[in-house]
Amino acid sequence: MNITLWISFFAYAITTALSPGPNNILALNEVSTYGLKKSKPLLLGIYTGFLAVMILCGFFSVILGRYLPRILIYLKYVGSMYILYLAFRTITSKPAKNEDQESGSSSFLRGFILQFVNVKIILWGLTVFIAYILPYYSSYPAIAGFILLSAAIGNGATHVWVIAGVLLHNVINNYWRVVNVIMALLLVYSAINLLLD
Repeated sequence: MNITLWISFFAYAITTALSPGPNNILALNEVSTYGLKKSKPLLLGIYTGFLAVMILCGFFSVILGRYLPRILIYLKYVGSMYILYLAFRTITSKPAKNEDQESGSSSFLRGFILQFVNVKIILWGLTVFIAYILPYYSSYPAIAGFILLSAAIGNGATHVWVIAGVLLHNVINNYWRVVNVIMALLLVYSAINLLLD
């Protein structure tokens, strides 16, 4: 890949990864509600699940590309329903009280499963591999390296939203109704865009 393609790859990968989506919005909401410490299981689930999806996209992108239209028909609807469920949970949630913060709603499994119905990252991963990587690199070590790079970009973008949740914790908790409505609307927007793509 020449320098122009590298710039194009990073521009696409970083910009798309930083855009609002289920991972980023859920991470921001969870950290601002329960704090970083209590959100760690969910975040670990998101990060691990994202890496697992990138492994699948990397090593099976040729096969998935062949059957993509059939798979996406189902994944779009399942993913949209799950994102709408997250929007419902977001809009109906209230700021955690001290006793709620002790238990938290964060779970590794919740963050991990989101990755397999989050069509945004599946399409992101397939686009990265099919458009930018496979035309130039085909060895397993190269693909493994790009899997790690893609996971670092995607998880790094989610972590930017985590930091925003930590820094804006007081603002978000003081204006929780407005913030919940905005985040729920962004999730609904993500679900609608998923169905329209």
